[in-house]
Amino acid sequence: MRLTIIVFAVLAMASLASADTYAGRIALARADGDITIDEAALYYVYSVVDESRLPGWVTEDAVADPCGTPAIHEAELMLDEVSAPVREEILGLLARPTLSGPEQTYDTSDGNFKIHWTNSGADATNLAWVQFYGEGFMWSWEHECGDMNWDEPPSDLGLGGDERYDVYVMALSGGTLGYTSSSGEPGDPTTPENDSASHIVMSNNESWGQQTMSGTCSHEFQHALQMGYDKTEPSWFMENCATWMENECWDDYNTYADYLHTGDNCLRKPWYDIRSGPMYHYGATPFPMYIQLSHMGQVSVRLVWEYCASVTTPNMWGALESTAEYYGSTIEEWLAEYAYWRWFTGNRADGEHYDYDECSLWTPGAYIFGYHNIDELPASIDQGYYPPDTYGHHWVTVEVDNYQGWITFDFDGRDNMSFQLGVIRTKDNGDDDYCWWPVTGASQQMSLGVCTSGWDDVIFVVQGMTDTSFDLNYEADITYATGVEGEEVDPAIDLVPESNPMAAGGTITMTIPETGWTTLHVYDITGRVVDTLHRGQLDAGTHSVVWEADRISPGTYFLQLNTRGGIATRRLVLN
Repeated sequence: MRLTIIVFAVLAMASLASADTYAGRIALARADGDITIDEAALYYVYSVVDESRLPGWVTEDAVADPCGTPAIHEAELMLDEVSAPVREEILGLLARPTLSGPEQTYDTSDGNFKIHWTNSGADATNLAWVQFYGEGFMWSWEHECGDMNWDEPPSDLGLGGDERYDVYVMALSGGTLGYTSSSGEPGDPTTPENDSASHIVMSNNESWGQQTMSGTCSHEFQHALQMGYDKTEPSWFMENCATWMENECWDDYNTYADYLHTGDNCLRKPWYDIRSGPMYHYGATPFPMYIQLSHMGQVSVRLVWEYCASVTTPNMWGALESTAEYYGSTIEEWLAEYAYWRWFTGNRADGEHYDYDECSLWTPGAYIFGYHNIDELPASIDQGYYPPDTYGHHWVTVEVDNYQGWITFDFDGRDNMSFQLGVIRTKDNGDDDYCWWPVTGASQQMSLGVCTSGWDDVIFVVQGMTDTSFDLNYEADITYATGVEGEEVDPAIDLVPESNPMAAGGTITMTIPETGWTTLHVYDITGRVVDTLHRGQLDAGTHSVVWEADRISPGTYFLQLNTRGGIATRRLVLN
């Protein structure tokens, strides 16, 4: 049963979401080569367990990450590369904690957790706070392992006194709420996987409030489960899922949404690589939400971790690809649809695109650069100050109320780099239309013709797809023409009416090269949509539709097929 919690206080997590963090500064210094791997690993650990040992450039005007797990996990992933003395120091710092006073323990009534605490020294807390944590962890186990069927964490073989999962309550650095560590923990000897037992450390600072710390119980316990699948995977998806799990376990609180208002997140900075770390990885909660809602519920997120566990090397991206394939999709299609979904959030939420009603809380929503907000044509654009990172994207919106005809988007991307282009069309009544295409070839050029009649806005999505350190620069010209000028059929696809001229009730055959979202619209010679013959997912191959042409006058029309494999337009006379 859902717990009823009396809220003492809820701190504004939005202030953390927009803050410069210790781990973020350490990661940047390491990427720039300003610190050694020994220094990076030690600083990551210090940022969680003892910030007083950090140099000033890390801490000045910055805060600790709310979850210490990514910093500790990054240090753990470096253990085979650091020097022997540093490795020994890190293992000592991350071993089971020694509390500042006589240790007491509290066993939860479900038999799953042992909470270690003291009532003296810097780590001092009280039994009421410990029992509160016990309730939060019991609910997390019940929901995550029971209702959601995630594997229970592996046994620690009694390291904490028995085989219950061990939680330690103690003082943590700055804004750190808790962390999970697998350092020095045993794996399951009966499996070939990189699974590992772990322990959790929670802050003794009650001022964070019960809502925040209830979510932290579920967040850190999700990390414990992830380590039970594969402890070698990268931190970014670990944090995506752990923050998502807060909302799965405590859906009345919505504290995760604070990360989506300001700072580094997938709405405000969509050009970031989706694999980005602090603080973006908290603000990328919509990614596992997208996976969950576009397939079979939360089991689809769990399946990613099961694929990770199926091999003995780090496999996160391969696991995502395998999960997409399992559901008849591709990671490229996921990324395209994920960009589409995020458009309809915050101030643009319409109740039609997310089963998560909460997406209206993600204000202000999708961010557009001023130079990508077009209200007058023709226009020319480029990537501006911030080119899309790998798997990041830009939205380019064109107001088309005054352009009821056809607009053309002539795209020219950096040579030998991969891109994806998408087109969203929207109306005030909530209707929308979406297609996307890979941009292939050494020159990376594509021209998209889009009918605007009947639509209020056309949003082009430019997505970088090459894993590279080079800037994914591009240019595009956006032009306008009235009416429909001729016909064009992509050689990779086919669009054939049974006859031409054709009578009402005739059959139109379309052949598409790739499975994906497909639309078949009928336009009159002014470019106005007069009928929609198909809108939805189609498998690769040949399909037929009947054009009943109800209340459609005889005359000349244009069929336009938009599919993942390309666009085809064909003139048709209805008699």
